[in-house]
Amino acid sequence: MAFFSPRRIQVLYGLLLLCSFQALAQGGKALKIADLEVQVAGTAQPVTQFHYAFQAGDVVVLNLENKAKVNYRLTVTEYFSSSPLYATEEAKKVNNLKLNIPQKSVYTITLQSLSETSTRSHFTLTRIPGSAATQHFNTHVAWRTVQDTTWTTATQKVLVKTELVPEPLLDKTFRVSSRASLGSNNRTYERFKLPAGTKHWVYWVGVGQESVEALQETGKTLAKGASALLTGSNPLVAFGLGLLPQLPQVKSSGYISYYLFNQKNAALFKNEEEGWKPYAVAKGQDVLSDYGKVLATQTPKTEDGYLYLGFDNPSTITGLDLTLKVVAFVEQPTYQNKTIRKPGKINTRKEPIVPAD
Repeated sequence: MAFFSPRRIQVLYGLLLLCSFQALAQGGKALKIADLEVQVAGTAQPVTQFHYAFQAGDVVVLNLENKAKVNYRLTVTEYFSSSPLYATEEAKKVNNLKLNIPQKSVYTITLQSLSETSTRSHFTLTRIPGSAATQHFNTHVAWRTVQDTTWTTATQKVLVKTELVPEPLLDKTFRVSSRASLGSNNRTYERFKLPAGTKHWVYWVGVGQESVEALQETGKTLAKGASALLTGSNPLVAFGLGLLPQLPQVKSSGYISYYLFNQKNAALFKNEEEGWKPYAVAKGQDVLSDYGKVLATQTPKTEDGYLYLGFDNPSTITGLDLTLKVVAFVEQPTYQNKTIRKPGKINTRKEPIVPAD
């Protein structure tokens, strides 16, 4: 059995360590990634381009055999920065041009013949990996679509809020005669037109002074605080804004019936002619006081734009004093000038995707 001295063991260990370092430092195997017969564009044509991905530390060997024997323009650039890696304006032939790749990226090889027409050439490209670890790096370049947007600023009116603003349409007291009254009619009507932008409208009708006083008493509860500012202490406005759930209904000395019409049917109703037809959205039979809320979407459209509330006093001998109030609630928008950013122009382009390691 042979024995090694400590000195010999130390030398052998050093040799093994050196071999290990050399193996780690050794580059990968050369790979031919292009071997092409190409038509290189002339000066009157778009340039001929190739795109390849390389790893940092790669060495690229380029060969170009110019079969037409004319001068070529050749550049190699990093795609994203357009930084030149190599450039020549006149070359009849490129033989084993070695390029060191400084960073992992996509590189563009641009060829152009200095003649007007294209010429035929043989193009080869060999990649020598910087290390064995990057041997299988993918040099193929995939592309994606990118949209570049140019933005502009503009000033325009922007809707900030929308408020409901009450607009009184009717507020009057009138007398409706009895059936037996000579020279007077126990039927009458009042007309009104809803303003543009009406979201809904409310009405209140009351017989006699007692109904009016009861409504006024309700208004006193609104005389303080925010409700007074919003409604002007008007109970019908408060009801229309949803601040009051209901309005008072009291006993009185008489009663009436009321209906909603268009112009034609209002005239038939008042003259007690047959065939009149009311709308169903606002009506009351034998009431002392009554009220309601009607949405604009529920309100019928009429030929003249007016709505007609007709009233019938069924009493044979007693004339009645009626008070009628109608309030529309109009949507009032508030706008402010604001500077907004909006796309001015969108350009679509292709850009390469750098492969993963």
